[in-house]
Amino acid sequence: MSALSNPHDRYFKESFARTEVARDFLNAYLPPEVRAWLDISTMTLQKESFVDPDLRQHFSDMLYQVQTVAEEPTYVYLLFEHKSYPDQFTIFQMLRYCVRIWEQALRDDDSLARLPPILPLLVYHGEQPWRAPQDMVELLAGDEALHLYGPRFSCRLLDLSSWSVTRIRKSILRVVLQALQSVRDPRLGRDLLPGMLKLLIELTKEQGAIEYIQALLTYLSAASPHLTEEEVIDALDQATVDKGGKTIMPTLAEKWYEQGVEQGIEQGIAKGVEQGIAKGVEWGERLGAARTLLDQLSYRFGPLDPLLEEQIRALSMSQIHTLSLFTLDASSIDQVAAQVERLRNE
Repeated sequence: MSALSNPHDRYFKESFARTEVARDFLNAYLPPEVRAWLDISTMTLQKESFVDPDLRQHFSDMLYQVQTVAEEPTYVYLLFEHKSYPDQFTIFQMLRYCVRIWEQALRDDDSLARLPPILPLLVYHGEQPWRAPQDMVELLAGDEALHLYGPRFSCRLLDLSSWSVTRIRKSILRVVLQALQSVRDPRLGRDLLPGMLKLLIELTKEQGAIEYIQALLTYLSAASPHLTEEEVIDALDQATVDKGGKTIMPTLAEKWYEQGVEQGIEQGIAKGVEQGIAKGVEWGERLGAARTLLDQLSYRFGPLDPLLEEQIRALSMSQIHTLSLFTLDASSIDQVAAQVERLRNE
């Protein structure tokens, strides 16, 4: 399964590759006594993935290097399990991946006298609560006397199935984790998505909000079994209108269209993505037609009233077509404005 056909993997990597998200996560979920030893500001994302190719449909991973306060290198290994149920041997898989990280460190620097510490963090967003082992000793059979000779290895768990959104401050991280947590929730589109979109807009400038919203909606449209196009549209309508009555919807739609999000459909990604992105493509086509019409009107009648421009952009595709035909015989912009008002009142 490729990254394009695995929306969980794609959204996880897109989100946690962002410095602000990753730093917030480490500050929120590393134990205080560990965090005190680390200089989180030095965090850098490493490019390697250590997950077996045949397991990448179930696991995603991110590796960060962080300096300690003593300026010594440490690694934070983030493993994301996107199965719908806990895997008994996940802790064993994580140990294997950490061994690979150490092997890579030795290849990169054969003068190492000791191995750099690795802090393993596991994020799980299955439907069932996590009850699988978090320590290797729990996987070992036989008497406890034999366990002394087994590997001492454990991880820190974030189980999104039992996590509460109120436990973390308002941040981009909060939206990312809530999206992963609620992707299978039937209430997603109706009750949760509008608030998530509003928070993204509140926390970021317009361009940043558009990028985060695009990533969020692409993920949820592909991965949620419940989210509908109508719910996406309603949530955007609720979230993207600012105090002045303007909306970032046109900018968002243009971005989806211009970046060719619809190409994903041609590459055979999940049907849910087709449904979720189709509306973005439709918005882009409609706004392209509106832009052409506005250019024609400006050429004939001079600069247009900004309110009239907004009203034309808000028309449906069929209304824009009707207005385009009407303007061929219109002799003044007032006639055009009157026709726009009639179309809006239909």
